[in-house]
Amino acid sequence: MSSAVSRFGTFFLAALAGGIVVWWLGGGTPAPEAPVAVAQANAFFTMRDQVVAVSQMPAAERVRLGGHVEPRHSVRLTAQAPGRVTYVAGQEGERLQAGQVAVALDDSGLQPEYRAAWATLSAEMARSQNAQTQLYHDLYGNRTSPLGGPLYDAYDRSSVPLYNMAQSFFGQMLPGLTGSPTTPFGSSSPMLTQQQAQKDWPVVNAARMAYEGQIAALAGAQAHIDMLDARLRDLRAVAPAQAAIMQRYVRVGDIVQPGQPLMDLADVDQLDLRIEVPLEQVANLRVGEQVPVTLGAVNLWAPVSQIFPGASDGQRTVTVRLALPADAPAAPGMFAVAWVTQPGGGSPSALAPAIPNSAIARRGSLPVAFAVDGRGTVEMRVLRLGEVQGPNTAVLSGLQTGESVVANPSADLKSGDSLAGSNR
Repeated sequence: MSSAVSRFGTFFLAALAGGIVVWWLGGGTPAPEAPVAVAQANAFFTMRDQVVAVSQMPAAERVRLGGHVEPRHSVRLTAQAPGRVTYVAGQEGERLQAGQVAVALDDSGLQPEYRAAWATLSAEMARSQNAQTQLYHDLYGNRTSPLGGPLYDAYDRSSVPLYNMAQSFFGQMLPGLTGSPTTPFGSSSPMLTQQQAQKDWPVVNAARMAYEGQIAALAGAQAHIDMLDARLRDLRAVAPAQAAIMQRYVRVGDIVQPGQPLMDLADVDQLDLRIEVPLEQVANLRVGEQVPVTLGAVNLWAPVSQIFPGASDGQRTVTVRLALPADAPAAPGMFAVAWVTQPGGGSPSALAPAIPNSAIARRGSLPVAFAVDGRGTVEMRVLRLGEVQGPNTAVLSGLQTGESVVANPSADLKSGDSLAGSNR
């Protein structure tokens, strides 16, 4: 027992002596904590090491602008009436002729009404013919047997016109012989035949009114058929021109509503390259100008076919279309590169903004960089890139010379993040 106490006392004295030595070597006071200013300075130097300034590099004679191939003429067929799909022309890639039915809806509900409309039209045509016959009979037919029999009727028909002609002649040559009932040739009014004198003009007018009413009813029946024809046309989506099926949205048996997409058609024989040109370069382009284009491993020339009149709000670029040749190895959706002339390109005095290749990140398919303001706050910028020269890449739009960007952005860096105090 005494030996254990002796060993513990020896160990305690040794520990106490060691603590005194350490206290003496450390100056007798504990080491102070690092001040806050030092921590902030370290964070600042961390941020400074991550940020680089946008520099400059000689501008290339032509800038590289990526774009995608799209059909020059395309159309989307949509449903004009509700119904069930009973016919689809084909699969994606198949070609349709102009006027060919692409998608058809069930028309069984309209067919009975259509046949009834044609029956109504036939009945109205028969009624109109009957009304016409009645009108002609009241105008030109014999209402009663003529007095004196057929011979007198024939005499009446032949003599009355001669009398009227003589009356008109003498009335012009010898005015005193006509003009009143006491003159030799009586009044100037022409003589009427028995048929003319027997006509009932109210009956004739009623016949005329019935005939015109039947003509109006006939036009109404035809208009009803025209309306049904339009409704039947709305049940069929027709290709407006020769085109290929790019995408179909329905199959046989589907129920569709008005406005629902049915099929996308496009003329794949006429293709354009659509590019977004920065404002600085679009002033050098003219419609009809030939521009070099790279399609995979093929280089060709394509004329400028269209320059849009306005710039996009987000990227400050103008959409330009280049008409690809008919024999170009291209298809809708392909990526291609156009080489657009740059103002002052190739001149030693022309400089373009440039950033390190490591500062360029990808968000989806878009190249981006993260600009840093004076407070260390990050803002993501979508870039339009130009030529690559060694470790740097020219920036056509999105950044200005003198701005600061993150040199090596991490995958989770986003707008609004603060680099001060971060460990990125």
